[in-house]
Amino acid sequence: MSLLNSSHAPQLVSDQGEVNVNGWTLLADDDALGVDQAVLSFGRAINELDGLNGRYGVRVAPGDDVRKLAPFLSKVALIEVAFPGYRDGRGYSTARILRQDLGFDGELRAVGDVLRDQLFWMMRCGFNSFLLKDADPAGAIRHARSLYTHAYQSAADGLKPVWALRHPA
Repeated sequence: MSLLNSSHAPQLVSDQGEVNVNGWTLLADDDALGVDQAVLSFGRAINELDGLNGRYGVRVAPGDDVRKLAPFLSKVALIEVAFPGYRDGRGYSTARILRQDLGFDGELRAVGDVLRDQLFWMMRCGFNSFLLKDADPAGAIRHARSLYTHAYQSAADGLKPVWALRHPA
């Protein structure tokens, strides 16, 4: 079970429960771009992605307007959405905007204070990977996926809402 401020090192886990090695490197704004799979800060991405070739990652902080990434999404393979505290839910809205409004179909990763109790809701918003501080990250995903079989509203995960099951078109 996850504990707030868990002492476990964060592990990268997919929404399918696969624990993976994180091959991405978060660069400081003054670091050279000489590494593969570089993650840029939001401000750096907005300023530099237009002139870059290749595919990059972008770290989005609460308060960043992800709509500004729209012209560059073809160059973005990964978007990391930072959750500085478990009570800060702005990342859920960010994920929804990226998936539903902007059509981002790459890897959408939750980073920061990501807890087992939030995983189901994060997956509903479109997150498909997590840096999770948990003794059993694969088990945390399995648990989250088993919580609910039906939903009352549509979301980025494509789960059909209960009302649509009751009243098919």
